[in-house]
Amino acid sequence: MNISIPSSITFLYRFAGPLLLAAAFTSGCSSGTGANNPTTTGGTTTGQGGTTTGQGGTTTGTGGTTTGPGGTTTGQGGTTTGAGGTTTGPGGATPAGGTTTSTGGTTTGPGGTATRTGGTTTGSGGTPPAGGTATGSGGNTPAGGATPGSGGTPPAGGTTTSSGGAAGGTPGTVTPSGWGTPTTGGPSGTGTTATVTVNPSSTIGTIGADFTGFSYEKTHIMNGSLTKNNTNLIALYKLLGSPLMRLCANDVERCTWVGTGTAPSTPNGQPFNKSITTGGVDQICDFLAATTGSKIIYGVNFTAGDVKASSDEAAYVMGKCPSSVYGFEIGNEPDKNSGGWSGQTAQYEKFADAILATPGTSIVGPGCTSSAASSFSAPFADTITAKYGSKFILLTQHSYVAGATSLDCSLANLQITTTKLTGIFDAISAAATKNKLPGWRMDENNTCSGHGLSGLSDTFISALWAIDYMFEVAKRGGTGINFHNGETGMDGTNPFYYEPIKEDKGVVVQVQPEYYGMLLLAQAGTGSMVSTTVSGGKNFTAWAIKANGFTSVVLNNRSASSAVSATVNLGAAVTSASAIYLQPTTPGNLTAAAGNVTLADAKVSVAGDWPRNPPYIQTVSGNNVSVFVPAASAALVRVLQ
Repeated sequence: MNISIPSSITFLYRFAGPLLLAAAFTSGCSSGTGANNPTTTGGTTTGQGGTTTGQGGTTTGTGGTTTGPGGTTTGQGGTTTGAGGTTTGPGGATPAGGTTTSTGGTTTGPGGTATRTGGTTTGSGGTPPAGGTATGSGGNTPAGGATPGSGGTPPAGGTTTSSGGAAGGTPGTVTPSGWGTPTTGGPSGTGTTATVTVNPSSTIGTIGADFTGFSYEKTHIMNGSLTKNNTNLIALYKLLGSPLMRLCANDVERCTWVGTGTAPSTPNGQPFNKSITTGGVDQICDFLAATTGSKIIYGVNFTAGDVKASSDEAAYVMGKCPSSVYGFEIGNEPDKNSGGWSGQTAQYEKFADAILATPGTSIVGPGCTSSAASSFSAPFADTITAKYGSKFILLTQHSYVAGATSLDCSLANLQITTTKLTGIFDAISAAATKNKLPGWRMDENNTCSGHGLSGLSDTFISALWAIDYMFEVAKRGGTGINFHNGETGMDGTNPFYYEPIKEDKGVVVQVQPEYYGMLLLAQAGTGSMVSTTVSGGKNFTAWAIKANGFTSVVLNNRSASSAVSATVNLGAAVTSASAIYLQPTTPGNLTAAAGNVTLADAKVSVAGDWPRNPPYIQTVSGNNVSVFVPAASAALVRVLQ
């Protein structure tokens, strides 16, 4: 991944069109070849409704402040908050996995209005005076939703009725469940006509709570970032549910286990410590314990050849936080070593034997570069399955669209999912199926290897690209993805541009556009991915997930110039539908920078606050939902039937 970018051709790399595309692609530090054709197969998405409760009061996630019982009463005509008071986090948002608003809504009357910053919450003292009205929760509903408590009474179930819609449409009602009360409005207009057909009886994959995830350089464990004190990063994890962490990458082969020792008590930057201690492990275990069930793929050094050190490290990790360990990955991208798989098999098995001697351990791997899916990863799966059986639990692989210094690292190649990538997915899926493995995962991925390309990998197109990337993996039976992260000074000297969450000296400084694509998938929920077909639209895809009590449909428009007017056929009568949108703040701008991206009309702060707005009611008619998808945007549609 340590590849420099000549300044004289940066502009060409960033915006080269299809006529300039070459055939060199890389993953990690390797290169390969592949075509650049888009895939059109449909897929699925799931929305994650949160669990929300609150008897008379409200609770926020990390960082929230709670005002005690009784609230504050400001004279006649002022603002009244009843028992349970007002709960706000920074920006008034409750992170996903944190919790919830208490009462049912905003109470209006001659006595004043009971509200909460960023949402609509009334405590038990919020009974409307004569002439007042109690309105169900709506407004800005954080992830986790708004659930009535013992205060103001919302209308039946918090139900919102649409005002009609296009000719032939019928009014719809939506009862919120961590989604918010739908409202009228939202993007509108005319665009290219497209038809999306969802086949609810054709399951093609599964989206689990840990489908999304992050990959880190091994040195990240020693810079004071992955600790229980990093409340901002923990909140950003919680917004995604239970993302799976991977700690490995190129730096794993530069790090050594030294055993007993401390770790930095505060975040720090370069030079990053490559001596891994028990203190570092203790910190990362505490970090995982502070999330909502996130686990770790923990990497150990392979190329140094020190079997004892790596097995001792694994044993300590298992002794410290066994319930947080998904499995151990031995080395990183071993296909870059000499000898191929056959030349490394005996040495690899020495490491595996020693690590698996600790009760409860499992191994995952091999985590090869893009070019080695068939030549290394497939025979690896055959050998390791035969020898270790159920202790080998996950086949892992890496992929990148191209190297950051390649002409193929271009906007045009992020507007499609190249056949190079889907070919890798197909090869790994086939190897996992052949060996009856529990799963396979793309555990290190991103736009362009070499840490990405400034002005491309860190812009809005990465969010839309990530959505299709995740669904292409899911529809082939993949169990998840890990988007790679790092800081400048990790894995060489190249700056990192593609990370979903940007850190500097161990501190979160920016939520990148790619994170918003991950958040959209988390909002879609968990469940079975069902097949879809799309007719019409350029660079337009559709995916569907049968979640708990609803169907999520994701409509992804990677065209910068053409909006889409989509008719979505759900295969059975639709009761109601509503949607949130992932968009740049400047319409049609695929290269909008970080800070200029919204989901549900709200930005995510570095503290994990997301003061999201309610979804917009969509017109329904029979089996169909009509959705307008602006250029350079994605719509997440929740459908009730």
